[in-house]
Amino acid sequence: MSASARAEARRKAILSRGSDRLAKLTTSARGDDPAYMHDDPPLPSISTGLKTFVGEESSMPTPPNRPSPSPSPRAARTAPAAASTSPFAAAGSKANAAPDHPVWSEQQQQQFMQALMAASPLSRSPESLPGLTPTDVDPALPPMDNPLAAMLFPQGAGAFSSGPAGKAPAGAAPAPPPTRLQRLMPFVHLITMWCMLAYFVLYMEPKTLAEVGGSGIGLWRRWAELGESSPLGDVAQILRIQVMPFFWAFTTLQIVLHSVRIFSGFDAVQPPTLLAIALPHLPPPLPSIIVNGLKYLQMGSLFLDDLSGLVVGLGFIVLFSGWLAA
Repeated sequence: MSASARAEARRKAILSRGSDRLAKLTTSARGDDPAYMHDDPPLPSISTGLKTFVGEESSMPTPPNRPSPSPSPRAARTAPAAASTSPFAAAGSKANAAPDHPVWSEQQQQQFMQALMAASPLSRSPESLPGLTPTDVDPALPPMDNPLAAMLFPQGAGAFSSGPAGKAPAGAAPAPPPTRLQRLMPFVHLITMWCMLAYFVLYMEPKTLAEVGGSGIGLWRRWAELGESSPLGDVAQILRIQVMPFFWAFTTLQIVLHSVRIFSGFDAVQPPTLLAIALPHLPPPLPSIIVNGLKYLQMGSLFLDDLSGLVVGLGFIVLFSGWLAA
């Protein structure tokens, strides 16, 4: 190559290099990402032997050659600034941002809280609740697709419907307001126990003592000895205790009182709210077992109340006997 040809090639190389630098400067000044003028080298093609060895041929087309972008100077300047932002500033920006809207409406949240705080409207329908339209809660949907309706309106899907014949219902319906007789039943129990105690103290015990031979001590004095004498032997000598059918009378009265409660419908129990919500989703034997177990617990509580009333009545008799004997 002659000297003039070499000089011409050198001049063209210098000019092309200068045009590349000028293009970089102009694109950086405009804020665009500068693009290299030269193209990336072509990707190596897969040899035919490798395709045959693998047993398949690639149907993916070769990606076109594009100018590789370089990082933007503006992005490079803003990245350290974003990284150096204080966490307190980030928290402040999040606080100033618009609040996130919940999935449930405010009315639905209130109904959910009422269900958890023992004020759930289990006997209501979606139409009877103010501000809650049927489109918000659709009881016709399955419980898995509509958990809010299954929790608030279980009777809409037949959750609290009656069970098979001979079994307790699957869930407990809300109890109606108690009647006057139902409110007076605890006083009826207490008055009945005290009347039975007065019958044995004032009539049955003196009659039995007179049949075996009285001790000459007055009625009130003998009962007052229970509050004055500590040795049990002396009390037994003074009272001359005789066997009386007190236990059988107490048992008979208990059977009568509980039968009246059962046949009058006063033995209905109201499970706790969370238990009432879970009852429809339990297997068939468990709801009846739970409801009947609550009824037996109620009967046991009433039995203990009646027994406590008898003990209190005996204490009053001993106290009043001491005053009358003095």
